[in-house]
Amino acid sequence: MQRNIIINSTMLFVVAAILEMTLHELGHFFASILVHAQHISIYHNYTSNTDIGLPLMSTLFIKSAGPCTSLVIGFLFHFLCSRQARRNILFLFNLYMSLFGYIGFWGYLIIAPMTPGGDTGYICSALGCPTWLTIALAIIGAITLYYLINSVMRYFVGMGSEEIIKSEVKRKEFIRSLVLLPLIIGIIITTILNLPVPVYISLIAPICGSLTILCGYDNASKKVYSFKYTNNEFEQFNKPQLLLYGFFFFIILINRLLVYGIHVN
Repeated sequence: MQRNIIINSTMLFVVAAILEMTLHELGHFFASILVHAQHISIYHNYTSNTDIGLPLMSTLFIKSAGPCTSLVIGFLFHFLCSRQARRNILFLFNLYMSLFGYIGFWGYLIIAPMTPGGDTGYICSALGCPTWLTIALAIIGAITLYYLINSVMRYFVGMGSEEIIKSEVKRKEFIRSLVLLPLIIGIIITTILNLPVPVYISLIAPICGSLTILCGYDNASKKVYSFKYTNNEFEQFNKPQLLLYGFFFFIILINRLLVYGIHVN
């Protein structure tokens, strides 16, 4: 019964992860253009430029543009979920985009002490933040991300029908199919789609970032929520979605084409 849910949710996991990552890098890319950096290139999972001679504030603007883009994505799609009544494929896409947007900002803040060359790590280092402050910001990021993931998890539960939500056994099976298995399969697929990487530490984001979703898994399986809406279209949701298949392969195609990069001046 759950096979199509696993397939649909896995495809949406991959689509949202790749799309959010691409938008994150586009934030860096357009910021680089705005401050007139040289030899700008955007690839499937990173942006490069020559920032020699750029003022520090311009470099900080470039570095912060990606995480800030992710933060906007997180809040925007979370807002859309809070306003959407229908629990369909589009709703699940919005959920995943919100999650990956939050991970693309708060997750980067968490790893700032360990990655001084990364976006947030570089910003903290360039601003002269003491180690204790960088660690404190990472802890704040972890707490905030934990809260946001759990606030989004209630919507995953609401993707089930009223019958599923009320049954402890059916709910656990449903959340396993909707969240856990797509997470495992999705991490494998997105890690492969992140190859090649400039340095292998770049694989931390697709693997460890996605694993943070598990901090809300227990609540999704057991916590009692009150719902304004539940999924009245569950049977339709539990069917193959041809449009989703097309979107899935289109996103993968864009991802593979970006391996070769887009180059400016």
